[in-house]
Amino acid sequence: MSETLGKIIALVVSIFLFFIFPVENMLSRQDDITMIAVLNETAEFVDSVRNLGYITPLMYSQFCQALSATGNSYEITMEHIHNCVDPVYIDPADISTFQHYYNINTSITYTDEIISRLFPGNGMPDRYYLSKGDIFRVKVVNKNKTPAAKVQQMLLMSELPAKRICIIYGGMVRDENY
Repeated sequence: MSETLGKIIALVVSIFLFFIFPVENMLSRQDDITMIAVLNETAEFVDSVRNLGYITPLMYSQFCQALSATGNSYEITMEHIHNCVDPVYIDPADISTFQHYYNINTSITYTDEIISRLFPGNGMPDRYYLSKGDIFRVKVVNKNKTPAAKVQQMLLMSELPAKRICIIYGGMVRDENY
């Protein structure tokens, strides 16, 4: 009886070693490749926006299509930070009343406002413009569980977070090509 039990244990261990772990390893490498692809697409989109100084509906749509080609669904968050330097005067009509300091006013535009400008309700798509020196950031996070997460969840018999691919990329706008 103990010989049969040993054979069953050896069979279970060999199944794990020859099938389950290689599949899990392959799926984990697939997640790494997907992360690199998402990073490349995000960097290409953000660098294009930073170089041109605007976002077109076509640019955003192509970015979303490239991300969906990976087989995962993503949450895309955009952030546009604009700083405005205003000199302080006692009387704005009189230059001699300058107080020798400046107010720095920061305005931040988020994804919802950018999307509503790109795709307005009237059906006429428009560009979203940025100014030279502004900061533009994009964060991409997967919403669904990847196959590797599902296999690891099965092996560990515990709930794992769905967010495995998280890319944050951004920088300063260098030019304005209107």
